[in-house]
Amino acid sequence: MLKTIILLTDTVQQQQPLANLLREHNGDLSFCSALRTADLGAIDPNVLSEARLVSFAADVAVPEKFLLKLGYGAYKFYATPTQYPGLPSAPDDSDDDPRCYSVIAQSMTIWPDFKKVVGLETVTIPDGTAPAERERLVFSRLAHLFWGMSHMIAGEVTDLPGVIGSGESQRPTAAMMN
Repeated sequence: MLKTIILLTDTVQQQQPLANLLREHNGDLSFCSALRTADLGAIDPNVLSEARLVSFAADVAVPEKFLLKLGYGAYKFYATPTQYPGLPSAPDDSDDDPRCYSVIAQSMTIWPDFKKVVGLETVTIPDGTAPAERERLVFSRLAHLFWGMSHMIAGEVTDLPGVIGSGESQRPTAAMMN
């Protein structure tokens, strides 16, 4: 039974609103907070078999051993410019700021072939948008994706359904194209 959500966030201020939202869907949940890899290591190992890790806008590497001990999986919510899918943007590539971002919820596993996208949205930034406003727009969309998936995150399902999964990366056959 899912008993604990481990919230890995970029800032302390993000912890309480995320926990409150998840608690609306499952009032019996407990929460552990983490900002760094060291915080994950401080969590009682006995908690992990009945826990799910949720990384929200955090750029923290989660140790493989930690992921293997989680009974309800791990999911990462992040944003990336669409011209650099899966990678941070290269500062020397262009002086222009990206206009289109993907906000993504993805499973975290130690086996790359088993990672899957469980949530995906795109946000287009209007021309002339100041950098601070761009960041606000992208973050708001990421928060919206989290909100829309919060009932699944707080639920008992051990493996969230993918919108894009590793099994869907196969080449199309002639029958599929018709």
